[in-house]
Amino acid sequence: MEDCMSSSIHYKQLTHHLQMEWLLQFLHLLFLASLLICSSSSNITISDQIAKPYVVYMGSNINGVDGQIPESVHLDLLSSIIPSEESERIALIHHYSHAFNGFSAMLTQSEASALAGNDGVVSVFEDPILELHTTRSWDFLESDLGMRPHGILKHQHSSNDIIIGVIDTE
Repeated sequence: MEDCMSSSIHYKQLTHHLQMEWLLQFLHLLFLASLLICSSSSNITISDQIAKPYVVYMGSNINGVDGQIPESVHLDLLSSIIPSEESERIALIHHYSHAFNGFSAMLTQSEASALAGNDGVVSVFEDPILELHTTRSWDFLESDLGMRPHGILKHQHSSNDIIIGVIDTE
């Protein structure tokens, strides 16, 4: 009878031990899952607060008149959405006045959204950095690897003020 009782106690201890082990594994898994969720949600918040280049489009130029909106108006618009403790960020990357009215600046996603709601702003969009692809330039210029003037290159002095392409680099 003692053996039976001893086995029963041993079985209960073993069962209790297995239940505790399972509970600890479950809590460990729950902790890791909550840690993963917290870190991924904080990354979203941080990435939303990283300033990126945005173009603020404020409409086209009427009759091609340059400088319809002075640069100071753009700076005032920026200062209305950028917090005063970050006033060093109130700067234009570029002021557009020839083809359209607008500017580019380093903004966070929330600042860009705030600007988009402004009455004088038509749209705000991120200005992505594009990689330069020039795999066919010499074919376009009708040149043999650019070594000898052919096609367009041999007549380089026959025309002025012709834009073949625009390269804008940082």
